[in-house]
Amino acid sequence: MEWMTEGIYFTEILLWLITVLFMAWYWRLFRSKFSIFNFQFSKDRIFTFSVFLFIIYCSLSIFWSRDPSLALQHSLRIMEAFILFFILFLGSLNFIQAIKWLVAGSILPCLLSIWQFLSQSTFASTLLGLASHPAWQLGTSVVANDTIGRWLRAYGSFNHPNVLGGYLVIVLVIMQISDFRFQNKNFKILLFTIYCLLFTSLFFTFSRSAWLAAVISLLVYQFISLRNRKFIIYHLSFIIIGVILVIAFFPLLQTRLTASSVSEVRSTTERVGGYGDAWKLIKQDPIFGVGAGNYTYALWHSDKWRPAWEIQPVHNAFVLFVVETGMVGVLLLWFVAVGFSRLMMQIVRLNSHESCYLGHGSCLLLLVPYSLLLTFDHYLYSSYIGLMLSAIFFALIMRNLREQSTINPLSSFDESKSPCHNRQAQEPVVGAGT
Repeated sequence: MEWMTEGIYFTEILLWLITVLFMAWYWRLFRSKFSIFNFQFSKDRIFTFSVFLFIIYCSLSIFWSRDPSLALQHSLRIMEAFILFFILFLGSLNFIQAIKWLVAGSILPCLLSIWQFLSQSTFASTLLGLASHPAWQLGTSVVANDTIGRWLRAYGSFNHPNVLGGYLVIVLVIMQISDFRFQNKNFKILLFTIYCLLFTSLFFTFSRSAWLAAVISLLVYQFISLRNRKFIIYHLSFIIIGVILVIAFFPLLQTRLTASSVSEVRSTTERVGGYGDAWKLIKQDPIFGVGAGNYTYALWHSDKWRPAWEIQPVHNAFVLFVVETGMVGVLLLWFVAVGFSRLMMQIVRLNSHESCYLGHGSCLLLLVPYSLLLTFDHYLYSSYIGLMLSAIFFALIMRNLREQSTINPLSSFDESKSPCHNRQAQEPVVGAGT
């Protein structure tokens, strides 16, 4: 079963190699600032310490989990996610460079997903890491009823359409934030073209949670950019594309949203039933949880007569996290979240008026769509790719705020008149003491 499979990805090996190089680069850049005699608590050090405690706790769950090897694997991937976050947040790759690579990397999955849906076929490739998903095969994600038949949902290069949808939403949100940073008109036209490609691919995933997160992020983004009319033109273009797709594929959309078919009813029933399973596991150990990555193993152990294909994580990352880490894990994660928020607000306060305004907008974009994805699915916490996406998402938004506070094209504004002006003594530069 997928959830009990142990293994390592090549990108994990690559990440550890990058980590060694990053540590060498970081030590060479900031070694003169390290001193145990001049140590003082700062927001970045408190955040780093909270992350360290959280990782240690997840790793210690091998001592009380039913399958220590699964706990070790998942805690290691949680640590890798935080490492990737710090590399992107503090490393030499700036926000604009990272966005260009992120956008370039999204083109192939988009083209592949659009081809998969329009051709209603997939292919397997060991080199590309792709599996075949025939529409007629049970277990394949489809939109189906007696009238329209079985329509394959777009997988792209991912293992499920919902994961592809979450990936596309994260790329879209980060691209929306980056619009404020790009000045080259030709590149903006290219970004707009990729926007349209992303939205088309997102529609073909038929992922309801991803659709909802995308719509909310667009509304929030429109709200924070009311003074810029060109963004209204962008969104009108997206609405036109959406209307065309809705009209062309209305029977599929109706089936997916009304949940009247047998497959949709079964999907809803399984999701609701997952909360009952989660509550049963929470009552077993509410303090420490069943162990990192041990949800499906604990569920199988509690009912070994259940078929393997019925065993899956609860479709809510918050609930899944509570089951696996218990109340102690929730408390430590809250410590991490508070440290992260304080660090973010410190960076926002160092910005001028306009940059601060965009910074608070970025915070809204950060919280709303990402929280929706966590609420309606589990992959952003339960899977390796989801943890990496989470790290990229948070790191690039923080990187954007950090660069605005130091290299701000609108720095001609009088900072003393800004509502975000920090009248207290400025704290140490973020990252220098981490």
